[in-house]
Amino acid sequence: MSTTFSEALTPLARRMPRPVRDIEILRVAAQLDGDDFAAAADRARMAALAWAKKRAGGNLPKDAWDHLDFEFLAGGRNSSAVRFKTETADLWALRAEDPDKDVAGRIWTTEIVIGGEVGKRPQLSLRLIVSTAEAEVSIEPHVPGTVLQMVSSPGLVRAGRPLRDTPATPRTENDAEDLCDHLEDPERRLPVVVVTLPEGEAAQPLINDREVAKATAGLARVVRLPADLTWVLTKRFGKFRSVFDGAVRVYLPGFSNSDDPYRHRLFLAAPLREPENAKSCAVWLRRLAADLSTSTTRLGKDVVDFAAVRTASRRLKASSLTEQQAPDAELLGIAQELIDSLERQLTSKDKEIEYFSGEAVVAEERAKAAEQENRSLLFKIRQLQDALARGGDTPTAEPPLPQDWAEFPDWLDQTFPDRIVLTPAARRMVRSPEFEDVGLIARAITWLATDQHLRRLNGGGSTRDEVIEPGILNAYCGGDTYETVWQGRRYEVDQHVKNGGNARDPKRCLRIYYFWEPDLQQTVIDHLPAHRHTSAT
Repeated sequence: MSTTFSEALTPLARRMPRPVRDIEILRVAAQLDGDDFAAAADRARMAALAWAKKRAGGNLPKDAWDHLDFEFLAGGRNSSAVRFKTETADLWALRAEDPDKDVAGRIWTTEIVIGGEVGKRPQLSLRLIVSTAEAEVSIEPHVPGTVLQMVSSPGLVRAGRPLRDTPATPRTENDAEDLCDHLEDPERRLPVVVVTLPEGEAAQPLINDREVAKATAGLARVVRLPADLTWVLTKRFGKFRSVFDGAVRVYLPGFSNSDDPYRHRLFLAAPLREPENAKSCAVWLRRLAADLSTSTTRLGKDVVDFAAVRTASRRLKASSLTEQQAPDAELLGIAQELIDSLERQLTSKDKEIEYFSGEAVVAEERAKAAEQENRSLLFKIRQLQDALARGGDTPTAEPPLPQDWAEFPDWLDQTFPDRIVLTPAARRMVRSPEFEDVGLIARAITWLATDQHLRRLNGGGSTRDEVIEPGILNAYCGGDTYETVWQGRRYEVDQHVKNGGNARDPKRCLRIYYFWEPDLQQTVIDHLPAHRHTSAT
């Protein structure tokens, strides 16, 4: 029934304006450096205000610079702050809104909270949120400029190690050993990007590691490792978990010398020598750091949101006025402020619940896809075991091509379980599509699993505009290239199999959008069998 309703409402939904949604891009959680805690907090607040002033379109009021409550409205470039101060705690929170300079209707919101328990090292909490009605949001994350200012003064630390906005460069064997210790530290919470230098005296990194370090300051640590020190990592972790000869590797939290090496992505040097690949690698690293910052930090514990501090401040003020037996009008005013604050906090929490509900659905789909892939591989293993037990040859005959869509998923899982993978979205699309020629889809996928697969592995040349059979060819997506998330990673879907002509009839229009996963050496299909709808179509 739900499917019927959704199908009936789809044409209407396409004509209606899209709702504005809040997307959290990144979080920064750190401590302020320096022995004078009060002075460090003051410098951090001043850095945040100086940064906000540049975006506010005018001078902030005096209360802002006195670190008191204020609200500055400037036609979309709104800024506000609250101060929550007791005998045991001191929190100052700033919220700054800034319209995107290039995309109409896109609003950036930065929430900064500075402070903590009185007498203890102050904390920095920062959230970057974008509000937009766009169906697809493609962003190359970068921490707000105020983070870079605070890295400079008063300084930021995480787990006792200073945070930087430039790559750290080990100079000695002891430095490299310290890096290894940090990589294996079970308390480490930030990813570490190790960029190795190729052999040669004048060697330069193959990616712009300075840009990555600047964009991910507070989200990740970037290390530029000289070629003559990479052997330390190889000796400590083994060849499969090391990185050397110009390659780039990101070590996720939880790494050890017995960890699965494929969990910590490796970018080999040869592809990185192409400028486009080097740029894609840098963007991928930035997105990974941003995604990890939102998924591994806990809201309300590691990171505090502005609404929570504002509500606490209003409650404290209401309690204080009640104790002072203030006039009813004043009590009524602060009570209304508290109600408004609670309503805004409730709205914010509803948006968070909606976001995390979506994330839970994605995680469930990933789990189901992994289970399906596991079952397919077990089926293939048992086939081989049965053949070996009978003393015969391993089975070479593949199942016949499917004749209808009901047969298609089982055929694919049994025939190419280790070469072709459907994303959860693609698996839903093949339940009952309008495209009629199932055999054609199966033949195209067979080409992806054989000719295309072997050429990827053996370096047999480009498959650009390759004719699969008369009227069917493989091509780069060009302007239709888009991003997708699979197994927790972002990928660029840049190729598709298509039929000739410009047919848009879903019964006749063939499109198989896919990308190549280099670590697993698999072709991942994200959309089929019809043309993909975009904002342009």
